[in-house]
Amino acid sequence: MAVPRRAGRCLALAVVVAVLASFWHLDLGRHASLSTAFAKGRTVLVTGAGGRTGKIVVEKLMKSGRYDVRALVRSEKSKAALLKQHEFLRETSVFVGDVESKDSMSSAFAGVSAVIVVTSAVPKVKIWSLFPFLVGKLLGRKWKLKFTWKGNKPEQVDWVGQRNQFDLALEKKAKQVIVVSTMTGTQKDSFLNSIGEGEGDNIVMWKRKAEMYLIDLCRKTQSPNEMKYTIIHPGGLGDSEGGKDKVTVGVDDTLREVKPSYRIQRADVAEACVQALECQEALDRSFDLGSTDDGQPLLPAGLKAILEPLKGANCDYSINPPPE
Repeated sequence: MAVPRRAGRCLALAVVVAVLASFWHLDLGRHASLSTAFAKGRTVLVTGAGGRTGKIVVEKLMKSGRYDVRALVRSEKSKAALLKQHEFLRETSVFVGDVESKDSMSSAFAGVSAVIVVTSAVPKVKIWSLFPFLVGKLLGRKWKLKFTWKGNKPEQVDWVGQRNQFDLALEKKAKQVIVVSTMTGTQKDSFLNSIGEGEGDNIVMWKRKAEMYLIDLCRKTQSPNEMKYTIIHPGGLGDSEGGKDKVTVGVDDTLREVKPSYRIQRADVAEACVQALECQEALDRSFDLGSTDDGQPLLPAGLKAILEPLKGANCDYSINPPPE
């Protein structure tokens, strides 16, 4: 039977509307599914998120789409900068707090499943020391640069501040704490320890003390509140693209004896942190991370293979232990 022209047009329009509605429904369903999956993801807090490495950790977590990402920064200025850099990071997910004050950080830690700690005291060159340093270069003499700190000293930031974060992570029932620390922990004469006032403010020593505190804290936890740790000691840091350089792991600063060695890129350190969230072999581990000719690029899901040569070995904290 022939269909009248007007009726045919109405039928065609109905079909088009139905098809569009079908696609719209599917699209809504897809987005709803993604939203639901994202909401069910682990809540991961990055502290020190305003720093050069912390920002990259946040970026990688956001791009993965697997986590509900939170960030802790030191100031409103840092918060504004981080939100500007990551347009999909919710304002309510960025917290301002002082690592020396547990109360100021408490809300950031509430309900987290993992914490990636990238906080650190930050050295700053004393301007007046540049002149004798440059003159020394011209004369072939080693006159050292002098440093102070942008904020508080290592004892407050890297010991008290990290201890507060570890305690909060346990109190809020986090399952994993990942810490970005530094190499040279086994070396009493580490140059990094000499940075600061007088003979130095011992930044590596305070970091090492905090790491030992975290390990002891995790060992004391019992199921179902068991908390795991991952401690990463990068060597000298670079700002080039990640996933390109050969990455190598070691323990107890042995990588510093390997020649030639290269800077480890911040992007690779950040990638190691993110992959540690899903890597069983990274749980209850403390290791050094560097770049040598014997390594391999840290590709997606590649942390397990990078760690394999260690055969389960961890850094030995009985070497150069910090004072009680």
